[in-house]
Amino acid sequence: MGMEILESQLSEAGYETWRLDKNFVAFKFLIPHGRFRGKTVDIALQAPNFPEIPPSGPHIKPHLLPITGGGGVHPFGGIHARNQPNADFQYWSRPFKSWKNSKMNVQEYLAFLRTLLDFE
Repeated sequence: MGMEILESQLSEAGYETWRLDKNFVAFKFLIPHGRFRGKTVDIALQAPNFPEIPPSGPHIKPHLLPITGGGGVHPFGGIHARNQPNADFQYWSRPFKSWKNSKMNVQEYLAFLRTLLDFE
């Protein structure tokens, strides 16, 4: 049910979504600020318990940064090649730590994404 809610809220926010499989919903995202400003990427999210629990982190296609694995700090640390939903995506381990203090909706998660991608 959570994936359907996520997909519905993304659609309501004006994003065209598609399913990569039963576990991932994807959409095109235009990066508004920072190093990759103006670049459109595919974002795939996995959130089976949305909105109670946010997506664990975005899966981004194409790869924007080198794969660094665990450890390190944002923006370069914690970027993984998980081959999920497929090898074209890289996983950014970026938990939304203040989710319970937010409105717990897709608008909050999109704002979080914008901050993640806003670096030089």
